[in-house]
Amino acid sequence: MVRTSITIVTVCMNREEHLARTAFAVSKWPHHQVHVIVDWSSEAPLLRSNLPSDSRIRLVRVNREQVWSPALAYNFGISLVTTDYVMRMDADCWPELCWEPLAEIDFDVAYVGKGGAGRYGQFLMPLVMFNRVGGFNERMIGWGFEDKDLRFRLKYQFAIRLVELCDENIGVLEHSNLKRVSDQGVYTAQQSLAALRASRLRNQLIAAYCPQGSSSSKSIYVQGANDSWTLQDHTRPVLSSSLKKKIDEAMRRCFWGSYLALPDRVIELLPPRILPPQHGRLWRIAWWHRLYALFIKPIALFPAHCLSLLKGCASWARGDVLCK
Repeated sequence: MVRTSITIVTVCMNREEHLARTAFAVSKWPHHQVHVIVDWSSEAPLLRSNLPSDSRIRLVRVNREQVWSPALAYNFGISLVTTDYVMRMDADCWPELCWEPLAEIDFDVAYVGKGGAGRYGQFLMPLVMFNRVGGFNERMIGWGFEDKDLRFRLKYQFAIRLVELCDENIGVLEHSNLKRVSDQGVYTAQQSLAALRASRLRNQLIAAYCPQGSSSSKSIYVQGANDSWTLQDHTRPVLSSSLKKKIDEAMRRCFWGSYLALPDRVIELLPPRILPPQHGRLWRIAWWHRLYALFIKPIALFPAHCLSLLKGCASWARGDVLCK
């Protein structure tokens, strides 16, 4: 019987406190041959001495990247894989000891996480399957939707069967949305939710306007000393200026609409100097934005909250009558 080989790929940017815990959990899992950990230009480089003394770990670093892009980072990490299967495990996840994939693995199936709590984006699939669908869309940056886009292409474009993994198979370190987008100039739960929604919308629009395929271009990297790599900028897939402008405006409406509860029409009428678009990776939130969110937004939302409360009471009353 030929033994199936598995490589786990984990990418990390300034999440070393998570990786310091999960890498030890991954090292206890006996079913993989290699664990590739990609340090995606963390401000303080990851140190091998802070990781488990597991010979299966390969720590690599990509330098000079300013923006977090799981699509780019995972495509790079998976490009280093030489085993039959590849597994994505984020820096806040690990495979539980109860998961024994070799007993049920099928080369025609992609095994994917389900539900929320960070499990959805994890997967185990043949390396050739990942490459056949084109991997992740490298035009996507920030948080959200790169995993959904990959799953859509697997299922609907290539008719690959997806099998959802039980939650018990994947452990997760739960953390707030604020931790995910703390580098975008947001400091509250409301601001982080707005930033996440805008990021997801951007990637949804990119999937629609620039669909990924097996022939789509991908970034090229040059290797330096100590397994460090640099992305060659001229190979990076980018959006056209007209599409970028359209997506930036959609993100502006989404962010300020979510954070301040403003209708799209109001945001369109207000000049960008009052409700600015994302600048680089930052949302520029001024004191008057925070003041509006703290005092005016609750007043504007009061009628909606009242209607929601009435709806809840009506539902409770109907349920109570049915019970009787």
